[in-house]
Amino acid sequence: MTVANIAQSVVRECLRLKEDEPVIITTYPHTMDLADQLAIECYKVGADPFIQLETDEWFYGQFKHLTIEQLRKTSKHCLGLNDYVTAYISLGGPKDPAPMKKIPKDRFAAMFQGEQGHYEAALQKKTSRSVHLALGQVTQERAKTYGFSYTAWKKNITDALSVKHADLQKKGKYLASYLSGTGDAHLTAPNGTDLTFRLDSRRTHIYDGIIDDEDIAKDSRFANLPAGEVATTVDETSANGRVIFDVATPQVGLLIQGMSWTFKDGHLVEFAARKNVEATKAFYDVATGGKDLLSSIGIGINPKAKPSFLHAYLAAGTVSVGIGENRELGGKVQSDYEFGGTLSNATLEVAGKRIVDKGKIVV
Repeated sequence: MTVANIAQSVVRECLRLKEDEPVIITTYPHTMDLADQLAIECYKVGADPFIQLETDEWFYGQFKHLTIEQLRKTSKHCLGLNDYVTAYISLGGPKDPAPMKKIPKDRFAAMFQGEQGHYEAALQKKTSRSVHLALGQVTQERAKTYGFSYTAWKKNITDALSVKHADLQKKGKYLASYLSGTGDAHLTAPNGTDLTFRLDSRRTHIYDGIIDDEDIAKDSRFANLPAGEVATTVDETSANGRVIFDVATPQVGLLIQGMSWTFKDGHLVEFAARKNVEATKAFYDVATGGKDLLSSIGIGINPKAKPSFLHAYLAAGTVSVGIGENRELGGKVQSDYEFGGTLSNATLEVAGKRIVDKGKIVV
């Protein structure tokens, strides 16, 4: 897809922007071409775009010059924008994640806590929509940091973007019917994963790349591009057993490998990893609220995405689970911590029905 094609899809298909609608486009220098095309496409439909330029220097500067208490404060700019902006487009960044490794974890945790105020305000507003374009994360610097092939990563993102939204929607609606009721669920994998939990007739969210009227009615107002996942919340007190993620999870410039969670009577009792667990465990340890509760389950449905890179959860047949904050999905957990992982070779059964078998959707 060309930059112009992507911009047209975001503005006209995904967000369905209207005349005079205020739009914020957040970009870094390396995605300015796409930001320009998005703004031009906004003009074509009569929307009111504003480009917000961020830089690596700006991003990393906050950790150098602000105190921990200042980092915990929610930006007045963010809160002010929330009052009138109805559509957000984020193009990803910073360009180079390597310096994140050197930032003290307490400073990162403080920044995440500062973002919570904006999140709470957005939950209350219920009228804005937002799109995140993962293409902006594909940089030579990030590929080097995480040990990816830049060429292969960019190609797979482009391939995944080319899947028709209508095809994802059709597949998503069919799969969602299996996740929308009640029943015991059982997640297993050859690596020792053996986790049980319960579905509880929660809202299902079909992330097909289009935020349509049905999504808005479900209060599902966020989209990732590439798209391709069906997700729901679960009975947050029902988890027992262990899940071991076979896909490495990126966080603050590090890849967490072999991350595992053990649950007992609904609560997380062991949080471990084979490598780089501190990349997220440090944030978990200082977080508040229901951080230790199983909060969500998702199934990837994009046939062209691969279970690797930063978009593994979109690959058809992957299964992802999350802990912590889930109110945006319609759940009951309030926390300043939210995190998830992905399995590429899992088997998932719901109410005795096998939905995914060894990484393949079988319904």
